[in-house]
Amino acid sequence: MKIQIILTATISSMVLLFSGCASKSVAVTNSGFFEDYKKFAKINKATTDISSYKNIMLSPVEVISYIPLAQQTPEQKNLYKEISTYLNAEYKLIVEKNSKYSLAQAKAPNTLILESAVSTVEVHEDDENWNPHAPVDMGLSVVSFNAYINEDVRLLGEKRLVDSQSGKVVTNSMDIQNTIKIVPDGDALTFKDIKPALDSWLEKVKKDLE
Repeated sequence: MKIQIILTATISSMVLLFSGCASKSVAVTNSGFFEDYKKFAKINKATTDISSYKNIMLSPVEVISYIPLAQQTPEQKNLYKEISTYLNAEYKLIVEKNSKYSLAQAKAPNTLILESAVSTVEVHEDDENWNPHAPVDMGLSVVSFNAYINEDVRLLGEKRLVDSQSGKVVTNSMDIQNTIKIVPDGDALTFKDIKPALDSWLEKVKKDLE
């Protein structure tokens, strides 16, 4: 890590410390991919009948960085584009190789739409009161720095299968790739750093569609 980033993070931490209760007022939110997280429930595939569906249409993956567009560096913008391009291409391969479904290009009967999003979260497995879905910037910043250097950042994958004609959600899920730590190997988060977690998520998607 560059000394500049370390010093910036240290100064930021001191500002938060001396600001009293200001930081405590920051509410932990979810990614916003699902409209209502209070009602969210992981639907058990074994109890969900999707046998009538023969095709899957792909919706472009959402990369949720938690960094406002105006504050994103050119490198970060390029990273998010790389992630999106990679996942979209891999989703296509997964469906094309699946013996149960054909890849659809348009809405039609017996067709599901795969909608998904990826983001980064901060986890603390030793703290039972910690919300494992606590968002963290997808990239090094004065806010996310400590989470990354402490190896507490993981990839969160969210997806749903939607009936292409009715718009009804058939299945949905949220999965944290707990076994894959996202640790930058330099002074910025790169595609190489996050790819193992992305591959873990892709294996989960593939398994769910089998």
